[in-house]
Amino acid sequence: MINKLIKLYLTGFNIGCLKYMPGTFGTLLAIPIYILISNNSLYLNLLLIFSLFFLSIFLLNLSYNKSIFNHIDDKSIVIDEIIGYLSFMIFFPPTVANILIGFLLFRFFDIIKPFPIYLIDKRMKNSFGVIFDDLIAAIFSGIILFIIINVF
Repeated sequence: MINKLIKLYLTGFNIGCLKYMPGTFGTLLAIPIYILISNNSLYLNLLLIFSLFFLSIFLLNLSYNKSIFNHIDDKSIVIDEIIGYLSFMIFFPPTVANILIGFLLFRFFDIIKPFPIYLIDKRMKNSFGVIFDDLIAAIFSGIILFIIINVF
């Protein structure tokens, strides 16, 4: 039972178990979560992100010890995409343009994995690394979204 709950959480309620584009669908799941929390204070949202981050690392470690997934960075694990998207979007108002551009930017950096994301993805084969590469993709996405909002 506990293994099923861990898997349910880490796969974004099994969205990550979809055969095609699980990371994209995981990020899509983050959008309604972002909209729901967008009226919270920044401090409350930061607390939420940190809580999700540490809970996810704990559950990822537990999942590895229990051999719930076949690989450390199994494609069905999408909690990293959810945390990544939320971690930069909480700094922006929930407009349709911000949500769409933020989604596209995050997926771009998460898929392309420019330096140093690629190194983190390849060298940090642990629960922290699974989430950390998405946090770096989130930083890249947030910087570009900030530039787009303030220049255009």
